[in-house]
Amino acid sequence: MGKAVRISVVELIGYRGWTESLGNDREWRIQIIQSRLYSALQYVASRAGGFALPLRYDYMLVVSSNMGPERHREMLDELLSIAPTPVRVASACGSTPRDAEARASEILRGLEPNMHAYEDCSDEEYVATAHIDINDFTSKTDGRDVYGTYRTVLDLLGRLYRDIGRLGGLVSYLGGDNVAAFIPRSSVVKLAEVLDEELKAGVGVAGTARRALRLAAEALHEIRASGNKERRIVVREEV
Repeated sequence: MGKAVRISVVELIGYRGWTESLGNDREWRIQIIQSRLYSALQYVASRAGGFALPLRYDYMLVVSSNMGPERHREMLDELLSIAPTPVRVASACGSTPRDAEARASEILRGLEPNMHAYEDCSDEEYVATAHIDINDFTSKTDGRDVYGTYRTVLDLLGRLYRDIGRLGGLVSYLGGDNVAAFIPRSSVVKLAEVLDEELKAGVGVAGTARRALRLAAEALHEIRASGNKERRIVVREEV
């Protein structure tokens, strides 16, 4: 049996039309509702071992390996209780996170509003995630203006989106100088080529996104505690 990662795509249907119906004094309302939707999705997904990525907010992703169809129904029901538009959810597996997302997006396009689709996976489902941060970020940005430090992180994100995308991975900004990258297990070694001397990463491999993220955080803490600035990657894999 091979290994695959599961990704679920969430769409708010007719989102643009809804935003335009709010009039010109609307952006603050949009931001409040977007944050509520993301919070609700993250809460339901994490209870089932998943992890939500907000992306454009009208489209959100969930790293959903080993989350069954009943959990996806729960996600849909929760979003329908607060969403201003119809919602649909599609879930599929792939050899890489990008492949799984592409397959789920294909299924989504043929799905009726307020429905969910769950494609079975013949392979064993897993998640490999890297928790990446910048070495000595606090000291490097001490005394700088807040927006300037944010620009530093945005520059990093742009590079990681490009380089990790080439590995078939997905990238999500976690806040501060922290980034999560969901990658194929086979690309862990190649990740070292993406990280320069300014970056380090704890990598976790597990059956669900939540457990993989926990292992990645533990691995990153091990690097920090060691004080070895040349140690860029530590991998922890669930037995």
